[in-house]
Amino acid sequence: MRLIALLTLLLLVGCSDTRVTLGEAYVAPAALHLHSDLLGKSPVVAELKHGDHLQIVDVQRRMIRVRTDKNAEGWVDALLLLSADQMAALKQRRAQENLLPSEGTATAYETLNVHIDPERQSPAFAQIPEGGAVSVLGHKLVPKLAGAARTPGIVVTRPQAASRKSRKEQKSVAGFFRLPPKPAPPKPPANWLALSAERIDGGNDQPSPKPAAPPPPSKPAKAEAKPVMDDWTLVRTKANQIGWVLTRNLLMSIPDEVAQYAEGKNITAYFDLGTVNDEEKGPKHNWLWATSTRGAPNDFDSWRVFLWNARRHRYETSYRQRDLEGYFPIRVAPGDPGSLLRSFSIITKDDDGKMRLRTYNFDGHLVHLGNTEDYNPAAESAKEAAALDTKDLAAKAKPPGWFRRHLSNLKHRIWGS
Repeated sequence: MRLIALLTLLLLVGCSDTRVTLGEAYVAPAALHLHSDLLGKSPVVAELKHGDHLQIVDVQRRMIRVRTDKNAEGWVDALLLLSADQMAALKQRRAQENLLPSEGTATAYETLNVHIDPERQSPAFAQIPEGGAVSVLGHKLVPKLAGAARTPGIVVTRPQAASRKSRKEQKSVAGFFRLPPKPAPPKPPANWLALSAERIDGGNDQPSPKPAAPPPPSKPAKAEAKPVMDDWTLVRTKANQIGWVLTRNLLMSIPDEVAQYAEGKNITAYFDLGTVNDEEKGPKHNWLWATSTRGAPNDFDSWRVFLWNARRHRYETSYRQRDLEGYFPIRVAPGDPGSLLRSFSIITKDDDGKMRLRTYNFDGHLVHLGNTEDYNPAAESAKEAAALDTKDLAAKAKPPGWFRRHLSNLKHRIWGS
């Protein structure tokens, strides 16, 4: 019995995994196959998904052998993995981005990949189906680096084995075979300075060497070509997944009867400013939108308020600003049910280089500037991390005075606007 127990113990010890764990990693793409061998055609051991935790047990150049939490082992490409630091930073960033307000809803033209970072080589961890709706959170312009090699986020060094001496070194150490020492280099002659001077001068009877011809004039440097830029949009899916997609594959879901006034620009944000009851056309909405010139680095360069004229049964412009440098987020305070009073805030960079937050009031017909204050993005991000609430904008907004309200009503009765 003791012999059987000893054999069983030795068998268990021999079968146990004694490899050292080199580190940990996380799956980056939406789906990943774990192969049993280095070859891509080898059998699939397990199917992984984005965010799965892995332990690194071996590495062969760019290929990494990992072990899942269910003890399945296989090989994957290091470019498809995230390090522990990258995963922690990604979770923290997503928590902050989840607090951002929606700048409108957009629809995908076709099946669209959602990337971790605004880069074409960044892993895609989710997909938006054709016709799927997403919430727009941000915008970014990034240089398009076609064919740029992506460096892996995992850097693992394999433990080095003990060095082995060559056979010649072993024999030299043992005393059986010794190589003769290398001879010392020859010394220069005693008159090497005189010989060098004669060679340079060429003697008194020889003419001096001709001076070297001047170098040809350099051609003027060509102007560097501007890099091709990719326009990316930060979106939130219905499954609360946040990532980056190419803007050209999105269409903002504002009604076509308003979108026709975009004048060739991109609609980057839009908001509902209340419902207007039209007896002939039915319920209509007042709208606030922001547009941008294609390829602009800022989020928008103009914004506009549309109101529905129930008398003329058409949309008309209530207020418009152009040629500005605007940034997200745009916030609209919720109004009381049945009321057309709305307050919204716009962030712009003025000509003096300072960021300012301006609050506007919309009474259903006219837009009035209510307040202007300096804007600090760092303080704003801290405020968003604590709580994202814009209800206080309605309390800060000053209602229009008696004269302005009666003048607006009189203009509406006479001209219908």
